[in-house]
Amino acid sequence: MIDQAEIKITSGTGGDGCISGRREKYVPKGGPDGGDGGNGGSIIFKSDENLNTLRHFQYIKVFSAENGKSGGPGLKHGSDGKDLEITIPVGTIISTVPGKESKKSVLAEFTSHNQVAVICNGGKGGRGNTKFVNSVIQFPLLAESGEAGSELSLFLELRLLADVGIIGSPNAGKSSLLRFLSNANPKIADYPFTTLEPVLGVVEHLGQAFVMVDIPGLIEGAHKGVGLGHEFLRHIERTRVLLHVVDVSGANPSEDIENVKREIKLFDKQIIEKPTLVALNKVDIDGTEKVIKQLDNELSSKNIQAVSISAISGEGINILRDKLIEILHIEAQQKSPKRTLADRLAGSNAVNIQEDKGITVIKPQAVDKHNKGNRVAIKNGQYVINSSTAIRIANMVNPDSWEAKTQFYGYLKKMGLIAQLEEKGIGPGDTVKLGDLEWEWHS
Repeated sequence: MIDQAEIKITSGTGGDGCISGRREKYVPKGGPDGGDGGNGGSIIFKSDENLNTLRHFQYIKVFSAENGKSGGPGLKHGSDGKDLEITIPVGTIISTVPGKESKKSVLAEFTSHNQVAVICNGGKGGRGNTKFVNSVIQFPLLAESGEAGSELSLFLELRLLADVGIIGSPNAGKSSLLRFLSNANPKIADYPFTTLEPVLGVVEHLGQAFVMVDIPGLIEGAHKGVGLGHEFLRHIERTRVLLHVVDVSGANPSEDIENVKREIKLFDKQIIEKPTLVALNKVDIDGTEKVIKQLDNELSSKNIQAVSISAISGEGINILRDKLIEILHIEAQQKSPKRTLADRLAGSNAVNIQEDKGITVIKPQAVDKHNKGNRVAIKNGQYVINSSTAIRIANMVNPDSWEAKTQFYGYLKKMGLIAQLEEKGIGPGDTVKLGDLEWEWHS
């Protein structure tokens, strides 16, 4: 089972606004009629309960949404780029890929069918010249380029969602039990490590149903990754109840129980605090009666429930089913409400979370507010203006048009950027840098 993948996603860039003017008989110089550009497409993830692997992402690792179209004359609005929807299994966690100076951050968790999250928003379309009309400039030669799309490297991790997680040492009979209880068909053989990946099965009993997952056998050092320990242990994190299967015919069943509990606790101590039921398996083997009685007494003294069963003959299986349903019912009543994605990321400086009709939208925080904060810095002897809005307008300025450059200067002045340059001490001959544009300052 492929349960991890790293991909790169890029949302669409917005279309450019249009600089255009209509020609009418009784309208001097006509009038501006440049349309706005369309928005770029977003990257949307949607969960599907019919999927159970991330195998698809082994072969396709780069995903891009469509760019928005540019605006046109006659107030024609550019069409929006198409969103790209990526389907993933229920149980997938989407995180950012940690960099040299950034930590891994969870963006979304998909715990139900048809859950939708917009992870990467498309760039906004640029404004056409009609949006720059004012009392002084009746025919603007300014427009705005489309906002660039966002690019993210993501880490996808699938953690199986199940009500009951079956744990235990290798060859304890976990797979045999899952096969007996459900319609699952795990590989079974008389040697350790038969199960090499988690297996899900649905158990139906007394008109109720719950999902069980068979976690491959845990050995000493599993919390460090020994025997693919990490690959297995993380699937237990999302189970509600643990069913600890113990081979009572083994050399030291009591020690086996403690070894498995220790490995889980060292991996994540919160997992071991989940409600637990111990299944004393292979009671059909002669000579196990004394061991079963001893284990019953030990577990009872620790307030741990235990059921004696045989995954082969079926002895005690109905009692086991009854106990599991009872524990699941109690657990559901005591369960505290889950924190929403918005709650988990509240206060984050990286993203704002908005929910609308069940759709989670992750949007970058606004970073370019007019006349708020200092947007000018001196770097390598140059006066650098840091304003995405100004950069997008500069991209559309005709460098051969004196009138367009004059209008652009007026817009920078309106934004308060000229005043900030003067406060920094700019003088004749100094260089101003705005995006890819550079010019010499004249007083």
